[in-house]
Amino acid sequence: MDGSQKFLRGFLKISISGDQIERFLNLCHARAIPLENVFHQSENSITAYISVNNFRKLTPIHRKTRVHIHILQKRGLPFWMYKSKKRKCFIIGIIFCASLLFWLSGHIWNIHIDGNVANSTPQLLEFLDQQGIIHGISRKKANCSQIASLLRKKYPDITFVSARVQGTCLFLSIQEETLTEDIQKSESPCDLISDLDGEIVNIVIRSGTQQVRIGDNCKKGDVLVTGEVPILNDSQELVRTKYVSADADIYVRHQTSYYKEIPLLYEKRVQSGMPKTNWYFHTGNWIFGAGTGTENQCLVSVEEIPWRLTENFVLPFSLGKIIRVPYEIQEAVYTKDEAEQKLMVQLKSYKKNLLEKGSKIENCSLSVVMEENSCIMKGTLTLVEKCGVKSLRNPL
Repeated sequence: MDGSQKFLRGFLKISISGDQIERFLNLCHARAIPLENVFHQSENSITAYISVNNFRKLTPIHRKTRVHIHILQKRGLPFWMYKSKKRKCFIIGIIFCASLLFWLSGHIWNIHIDGNVANSTPQLLEFLDQQGIIHGISRKKANCSQIASLLRKKYPDITFVSARVQGTCLFLSIQEETLTEDIQKSESPCDLISDLDGEIVNIVIRSGTQQVRIGDNCKKGDVLVTGEVPILNDSQELVRTKYVSADADIYVRHQTSYYKEIPLLYEKRVQSGMPKTNWYFHTGNWIFGAGTGTENQCLVSVEEIPWRLTENFVLPFSLGKIIRVPYEIQEAVYTKDEAEQKLMVQLKSYKKNLLEKGSKIENCSLSVVMEENSCIMKGTLTLVEKCGVKSLRNPL
């Protein structure tokens, strides 16, 4: 018998003493009455654990062996209930909590969506809410196949939806079309023209006729790859002209100017008092105990923690904390080092954006100039960027 069954049915710790203890043990074994944790206290005395039902079967063995049996401890739910029979409110509270947990476990309290990029999570949740798929819906009413079908029908760019219910959570895994205009190739005849001024450093042609070579300088509007492809015979004579959609990867080295200016005088927030913390309770659309700030100016930070019984058992309640830090605005002046550091942060952000777009930074020639009321960073950056935009053409 495992621990949970012993607790539910109740068990006893007993003491057996007498001259026929060995016979007593043999009779218990013969009648399949288990004794657990048998401990010899002396030659004629032992202690053991036995269930309540098996204890009642010891009566005939007790009469035959004439041993003395004493109950030392009573443990388990039946004995606990008997001791707590005067605490009716406590028992009712336990039954109510167990019933509430059982009811809560039969509903969906968390809808988790991942994989969505073009369609935001609030947008998808609003659509599900219109279809009756809301927080608190019964698990029996959450038809995963129907939910996936509704999402694919409403949003054509969603190619795959996986819906599953685990615990009190509804998990939706979404895959969307990631094709961009550059990838969705047009079949219409077009040329590839330059949108940058600079030196061509690399060319990869996929379709069309190349008009420039590596090392050539190009200007905005120059044709890099034409969609006109001549078809020649074995004698290298023109048979016909085929018009295609020009496609190529062409990289151009060019220089771009950089200019950033920040004023030396700025407004600084200085804490003017002790932070104040307010706790609140959030359930559904109701918030209790959030409090209000008395200060005119304060920084507010909010942290909300949902209540969970398990990893996937999210209750419809949450406890939140609001921290308000009062402050006042003072005028301050950047030092030279502070201004240069701030300009360097802006430069790093600018470089990061260039790298995310696929640009390569070959050289950076910048200088910092301190003026009376501002600090300026200016200069040029040498970049290698992908060049070329499609321009439709009408075949003759």
